[in-house]
Order: sequence, then C-alpha cells, then structure tokens
Amino acid sequence: MPVIAITGSLCSGKSTVLRLLRRKGAVIFNSDDIVHTYYLNKQSLVYRRVKSNFPKAFDKKGRLIRKRLAKIVFSDHNSLQELESIVHPFIIRDLKRWIKEKRRKEGVFVAEVPLLFEKKLETLFDKVILVHTSKRVLCKRIKHRFGLSRYAAEKRLKLFLPFREKKRISDFVIRNDCPKNILKKNIDLIWKELKRG
Repeated sequence: MPVIAITGSLCSGKSTVLRLLRRKGAVIFNSDDIVHTYYLNKQSLVYRRVKSNFPKAFDKKGRLIRKRLAKIVFSDHNSLQELESIVHPFIIRDLKRWIKEKRRKEGVFVAEVPLLFEKKLETLFDKVILVHTSKRVLCKRIKHRFGLSRYAAEKRLKLFLPFREKKRISDFVIRNDCPKNILKKNIDLIWKELKRG
C-alpha cells in the first residue's frame, strides 16, 4: 500500500494536514513527536548529546526548553547543522524502519518529513504531498509561534528549498492559507487518489 510523505516549510501547516488525514484513516509517522520523545528521555543518546552540546537550552532540572533550543540553532547555521547531525540519523533510522514495516500492511501510511527534499529522502516514498503557504502568512505564523522579528522569520525560511523547486518534484500541493472548508475539500480529493493507490 502507498507510503506518502508530507513536507513543507516551517509553520506551513503540515501538522494540520496530517491530523486531517489521520481522521480519514491514515496511519501516521510524526517526526516532531518522535524527536520530542527523544528529548524527554534522559537516557537516550539524543538527549545526552543535545544536553552536552547545547547546555543553555536546558533548565535547572535538566528539561529541554525547545524554544531556547530553537533560538540558539536558528540564529547560527553551524549550531543548526550540529543539532541536525545529532538528531537526524536517529529519525531517519526510525523512519526507514517504519516504512519497511508498513509496506507489508494494508492501508494508507503518511509520514511528516519537514526536510524531505533537503535531506534527499523523497525516493523512500510513493508520493509526496507539499503543504504550501504564502510567505506573508508563514512569517506571521513564525513570528507568533517563536516570538521572532520578520527578519528572523525570513532567515529561518531560507533554510528550506524554494517552493518552486519543491513543487516541481511533488505529486500534490495543498495550500494551507485558505479557509478550512476549502482545505478539507482539497484533502478529500487527495485522499480519494491515495485510496486508489
């Protein structure tokens, strides 16, 4: 059965699309949730390495404050690369295991992979759904979510491949800066395609 990737820029609304597909019956792999479980597990290698490399991102009780970590890595490209070198190998390993397992089962399987194209993982999937939102809306969402200036928000967006490049190699594009009823109708259409295999 098809294994689908959902990707898109920061705050494009990937989680919203993922949630709507889950309601329709899709089985989900949520990369953010997986990362969060590593961050919570003080015995995990990910936790220990992140704590060692980014001690200022942790509070006195050893809890990772994700907003602190985001502020550190998105203000310095080397720090971002360092974090990615710690986290991504584990996520990619988990993702590949999940795909291998799901290919033997019936259903529609959808994985949220924020840096799908940037990490050249698109060949692992049968289809790719790209979630797109205008730059103006993206900046507004990033500013609200992370408390950043527009300049800082735009700086974060530059870490992703341009929309035109991603659109060219995606199978479906969903706009997520439209009314919810339109978003749901678009997802309905894509769901029918996915169910047909």
